[in-house]
Amino acid sequence: MATLSKAPKTHESDAPAKKAESTDMSNILQHIKNLETNNVTLKSQLQDAEVRNGKLSAKTREGMQSALDTLMKKWMDAVETKDDKVKDSFKNGLTQLVEKSAEDNGVWQMMVAASSLHERQNHDLDQLRVENNTLKSKVDGLYGDAGSRTVGQKSREEMLFIGIQMEDQV
Repeated sequence: MATLSKAPKTHESDAPAKKAESTDMSNILQHIKNLETNNVTLKSQLQDAEVRNGKLSAKTREGMQSALDTLMKKWMDAVETKDDKVKDSFKNGLTQLVEKSAEDNGVWQMMVAASSLHERQNHDLDQLRVENNTLKSKVDGLYGDAGSRTVGQKSREEMLFIGIQMEDQV
């Protein structure tokens, strides 16, 4: 009989432990549910960021391709090389940079700077040519032509001839 009385007491003492286990299990399940929700939210945010980055990269690629096709093409065409394969290889390397949208690449930045400098120097040279032609036309307009420019009544050639004769006399 004593063993029967002990059995119910064991069931009564196990009940609080099972209740604690079920509470702990529900807390763990709730925590897992919260982590899964956060995971879904973060994946969604990551996907949105990748889409935005893809759009920005597409715009960057378009700008870089435009610079390659206009500004850098003029510069590459103007550069003389012994072998055209060098130019083709160089252009292929730049095209790969454009495809990877590596705008922050040092090689790309130096190429943009070099081709921009080339364009600016060509522009400056063209301006100097225009100025030179303008000045030549002004000078020719003032003196008729280069042969009729005189110092006083005599032409420059006559003055040189007289100067040579005077040196011979001295």
